Amino acid sequence: MVKVISKLQVKDVMSKHVVAVNPSDSLHEALDLICENRVSALPVVDGRGHCVGILTTSDLIELTHELDDELQNLGRKNDSKPQWLIEQLAKALGSERVSERMTCDVAAIRPEASLPEAAASMLRNRVHHLPVVDANNILCGIVSTMDILGVVAEGVVT
Repeated sequence: MVKVISKLQVKDVMSKHVVAVNPSDSLHEALDLICENRVSALPVVDGRGHCVGILTTSDLIELTHELDDELQNLGRKNDSKPQWLIEQLAKALGSERVSERMTCDVAAIRPEASLPEAAASMLRNRVHHLPVVDANNILCGIVSTMDILGVVAEGVVT
């Protein structure tokens, strides 16, 4: 059966089992979740399940760029012992919290939105993931560009 893509809703293609983090979780814990679950985005939820942000692999890549800049200066510092590097890495991944790196102004979408609306939101916001939230901003899923592309690749007509 062929469905018209404009008739499909986000809830038809979203991932319902979402791996999420809390703003107070460490970046190290978040990175572990990303690796263990093979995901590239983690919605950030508060204690009541409200979506308050998103942490993506792009956010973590930015962190590595900052560390790389510091490593470039390592030879120029007086304190160039390996211990300094260990402390920097521990600080970056261990003590830094998700809340310090997450995107707070998260583009989210409702489950009833159409797939073209989701795609337009992704393009407008230049993102690859949209947390799916209900009317109370409670996280109920996540939709990605790959989810939408998968529908198109399966032969859904426009």
